[in-house]
Amino acid sequence: WYQRRVREAVVSTQSTGSSGINAEYGESYGKRVREVEGGAFSPLVMNTGGGIANEFQKVLRTLSTRISKRTEEPYSEVMAHLRTRLRFCLLRSCLIALRG
Repeated sequence: WYQRRVREAVVSTQSTGSSGINAEYGESYGKRVREVEGGAFSPLVMNTGGGIANEFQKVLRTLSTRISKRTEEPYSEVMAHLRTRLRFCLLRSCLIALRG
């Protein structure tokens, strides 16, 4: 299970930044997902500057490894493609938030 959340870059540099969000969601949703759904939970936290939280980075590495093995493409190309897609999705959501 994944929960996505975008934070402003200024807020993410404070002490309660992305690690605080990871802890917040990890505690509240993680227990429920483990007990009820029988799965694992990873909060996917990015800031508007393009920064990615540690837990999200782990998910990206795992996903890139699996895709590169399945498609027999180089790991670096798969990771670059995923990061590019994520950044364009982030840009799109920021533009929608600004325009309304």
